[in-house]
Amino acid sequence: MNLEKLKERIDSTDVVEELIILSEKVFTKSNDEIKKVIEMFITKSYLMGKKNLTKVVIEE
Repeated sequence: MNLEKLKERIDSTDVVEELIILSEKVFTKSNDEIKKVIEMFITKSYLMGKKNLTKVVIEE
């Protein structure tokens, strides 16, 4: 796996769904449980970032 190429693809991703699809491609040989954990991390990170952004905008 070329980590530099993967990093570039992650950096160029605009929506959470693309990250989930990319993680499925990267971990194709992994079991469903690992894929689900990765999806939960991505989704939780997105929601945390969205919540923090809302908090910052409201406070300003």
